[in-house]
Amino acid sequence: MDYSWLDILAASAALLGVWMCGVIRIRTLLAGLALQVAAMAGITLYIGLVTHVTHFLILAVVVLLVKAIAIPWYLAWAAKQLETREDRGVTVAPTLTMIIGLAILATCYFGASFIAVPSLGNVGAAGMAAALVLLGMLLMIGRRLAISQVIGFLMMENGIFLYGLTQTPGMPMLVEMGVIFDVLVGVLVSGLVIFRLNRSFEHIDVTQFRGLRH
Repeated sequence: MDYSWLDILAASAALLGVWMCGVIRIRTLLAGLALQVAAMAGITLYIGLVTHVTHFLILAVVVLLVKAIAIPWYLAWAAKQLETREDRGVTVAPTLTMIIGLAILATCYFGASFIAVPSLGNVGAAGMAAALVLLGMLLMIGRRLAISQVIGFLMMENGIFLYGLTQTPGMPMLVEMGVIFDVLVGVLVSGLVIFRLNRSFEHIDVTQFRGLRH
């Protein structure tokens, strides 16, 4: 079977997601997120070159600058200010999380035909998009630090972005740009909330907030 660059980049992004499920160092998680988004930018660039649509080329640059550089840098800065280096309070062991992630990846790969749009021919990318969404959910469930959960949310968003990019004929550029900047604003607000929580409770372990109900 022949694979295009789109399939290779989508698979690379999903494999990075599985690897990130086994990582507890925040800076390493952010590096993985940046590489994953760079793969998204590569897919956008590839589609733009193949279809000769200029706005995909512009979108690829925006994705690279905002989601692969600006957002990881901001979260790394926030982690440094909070003196947070590792997420040791995981609710699921990293090794077990990776095994579950591999099972998710395999399931999505073999079940891709059920969620893909046949007329567009990007069946493999549909499976990888679904895998990214589920892997992001797994990361959010298995981690206790707020920053790790924000990274999981961003991985889910990468999956939604990949699905929309490869399984639709194309959205208007203003809509795509609006989604990207909505994500940027969401991350900035999340950072402010994390700082507020850290100042109020002296930690950003979300499981400790259960005590507020007593």
